Amino acid sequence: MIKYILKNALSDYRNSYKSSFLSYSWVILHPLMLLAVYTFVFSQIMQARVDVSGGISYTVYLAVGILPWIVFSTAILQGTLGIVNNVNFIKKLNIPIYVYVAKEVVEQFFNMIVVLIILFIFLYFNGIAFTAKWFLVFIPIFLLFIFALGIGMFLSSINIFFRDVEKAIGIFLQILMWMLPIIYPWDIVPANWQWVIFYDPLFYYFNAIREVLIFDHIISMKYYIIMTVSSVLMFLIGFYTIRKLESDIRDSI
Repeated sequence: MIKYILKNALSDYRNSYKSSFLSYSWVILHPLMLLAVYTFVFSQIMQARVDVSGGISYTVYLAVGILPWIVFSTAILQGTLGIVNNVNFIKKLNIPIYVYVAKEVVEQFFNMIVVLIILFIFLYFNGIAFTAKWFLVFIPIFLLFIFALGIGMFLSSINIFFRDVEKAIGIFLQILMWMLPIIYPWDIVPANWQWVIFYDPLFYYFNAIREVLIFDHIISMKYYIIMTVSSVLMFLIGFYTIRKLESDIRDSI
């Protein structure tokens, strides 16, 4: 089943850019344009209010947070639509429904490979040398994928019965991005509000990526435990929900 998911995700990934004039260039252009906008706004217009510690430029700090976030949020959006977008296949083929959601999420995470390549090159040209610790970044990335897959399976199942979910998820992700220190350092948040950040498990994924790539730190055991438990729980919730509702979903589409 895993082979089927990967094969079809790769096929859909290729086809999604085939008819585009700029083809695969959009994989690079989209995050770079968004990065340029945020960098201009926060480093020029709001320069006095953004102070990154460790002598790291704001552009570097932003890039390491916003680029993985784009992939993660897009994976959740597409995962939520995983069943709706594949209704014709679900009606014809006797394949577990979770396969279609997994295919959508995997397809988006192919972009993470491109994002990491961009980040490695970007960091190199900004004076941050490659070290062996950079390989640790694949751990939070993988766990983030499991987390996104769990959310995708859960939301796609609920979306069949409550179509408001697919309309609200984009707004929710925007709110979540601003609640997380994706585009700003977490330590500029007032002390009495920092608990909101630390109680959000997603903080540990994105901060772990920054700690490894920017500051060359080892990921702490606390981070590993929180990320692993959160990913496993989210995956189990999503998988249980989509399997439990599978017969009802098939009757409703």
